[in-house]
Amino acid sequence: TTAGAALPVPEELLRELQLLLRGTAKMCRTAGEGSKEEESSKGSGQAGAQRRVEAAFHCQTRADIAVEQKQWQELGQFYIPEREEMFHRGAGLNLTSGQYTAPLAGYYSFSSTLHIARREPRRKRQGCRGSRLRVLICVQSCCQHNSHLESVSRLESSGDLFTISVTGTLYLQAGQYASVFVDNTAGSPLTVQSGSDFSAVLLGV
Repeated sequence: TTAGAALPVPEELLRELQLLLRGTAKMCRTAGEGSKEEESSKGSGQAGAQRRVEAAFHCQTRADIAVEQKQWQELGQFYIPEREEMFHRGAGLNLTSGQYTAPLAGYYSFSSTLHIARREPRRKRQGCRGSRLRVLICVQSCCQHNSHLESVSRLESSGDLFTISVTGTLYLQAGQYASVFVDNTAGSPLTVQSGSDFSAVLLGV
């Protein structure tokens, strides 16, 4: 289930975001290669290409994050893997709090993929009827109306390990922040595993 300006096919959009990021990295490498003569003849075009992505990031959780039953939690403690540093454009990312403050007003494509593990043996879990896990990307910690993206996983038939993703587009004013929230109504405590990710790209103003 999605809310706000969420796009309808999360898997496809996630692949598009990854391709965009890879393309940006390729442009960076290309801009750094070649002779001075090539730079003088093509420099202006390459510079224009680099400026197309003015704000972007991709980060991952540094350690496992416990989310107790019936708990609503904002995720933090991220880091930028060395291989992803070239994707980090512009300011605004607070890795400790997990909040990304938009440096420019515009439409941002956000994505988060969380790897989840149950922390209780199956025989000790409470009844699963109605159990679900919500993952949200919210603006200003306001997860209502048109200010958030949302994905819901029904956990009745899920195993001990599963993945849930949320992807979509949100409009942020300069200075507004977005972050990832987990709402655990499952019949057991859960763990968001290290290596879960959060990313965004400024699409346009």
